[in-house]
Amino acid sequence: MFQEDVQKRLELLDGGAIDVSGKQMHLTEKTDAGYADLQLELYSPCILFRNLEKKKLQYFKNQKCSDYVMFEYTKEQWFLHIFELKRSIGKNEWIQVKKQFMGALQNALALAGVLNIKIKLEHVYVYTVFRNDKFKNMANTAKERLKMYERDKKHCEDYDDWNGKTIMMNFLGENKFIHQKVKLDIESGKGYFPIRTFFHSDEKRKE
Repeated sequence: MFQEDVQKRLELLDGGAIDVSGKQMHLTEKTDAGYADLQLELYSPCILFRNLEKKKLQYFKNQKCSDYVMFEYTKEQWFLHIFELKRSIGKNEWIQVKKQFMGALQNALALAGVLNIKIKLEHVYVYTVFRNDKFKNMANTAKERLKMYERDKKHCEDYDDWNGKTIMMNFLGENKFIHQKVKLDIESGKGYFPIRTFFHSDEKRKE
């Protein structure tokens, strides 16, 4: 499924914390706020690291971290997928989620080093998995957006990329990362999403 060297290095890791598959993965989370279950449809061999926020390295200044990271091997290249599961997403949550993405990215690069996997930052994709989009409850007219911009330009920029194809995160010289919103069923908290890296790989990092 993977190069022999990667297969050997996987034996160094706790098998209970990772999943390896080329077909499907399930991302689940159960909190006081509710239950989430996302089924990923895979088209290439993948290595999924679970509960990363509870197993993150303590050496980093940024101790926020996303729930899951997944390495995908396709077309003789490695791609990194980072997932954060939230019940609801709004301005404050979105600002925090981006910090979690960056924390997960630094931990994922450390894991990639152990596995001898080379990850290019342009091959990193981040996903917000959620039930409720609180941004939709905000007035979205041009006039009110202008008032918001003038009142607090920096804060506006921190969350105004929610509806774009890329998000702004300054990490090791890379500023934009492709972001995908994954909407779960609002009642059951379940969802389905196909990982199609070959589609993303030709996208340009433009709004």
